[in-house]
Amino acid sequence: MRNRMNVLLGALLALSACGEGQPSPADVIGTYVAEIPNGVAQARTVTLSLAEGNAADMAVAYDSGGTSYTETGTWSLGQRGDVRVVLARDGFGPVSSDVTFRWAKGTLTAIAFDTVQWGSLGFALKRR
Repeated sequence: MRNRMNVLLGALLALSACGEGQPSPADVIGTYVAEIPNGVAQARTVTLSLAEGNAADMAVAYDSGGTSYTETGTWSLGQRGDVRVVLARDGFGPVSSDVTFRWAKGTLTAIAFDTVQWGSLGFALKRR
């Protein structure tokens, strides 16, 4: 019986150390990057920076010379540990990107996003 308790305790400690669950703002702050397919023609490199004070910037650069752009806005941490990023082109005007990510071990995986803008396959950004 004591052996089983030790195994159970070890398993619980391992799970608590793996970094899953509710992240803190300090866990989320950083720069994340991904290369995302864009239709048939070209890929784009997306760099998302989440800063203190809930400021967010996203730079999108097309690999084959398309028009690059920058969006600025805010990010927030939800009750379930999801990270919502709301951005506008050059920080002005209507919302141009509204994406909710799930954060895990330095990766932001999109779970709610505009499939016309980002494609139907989804995407993930990795901490740089």
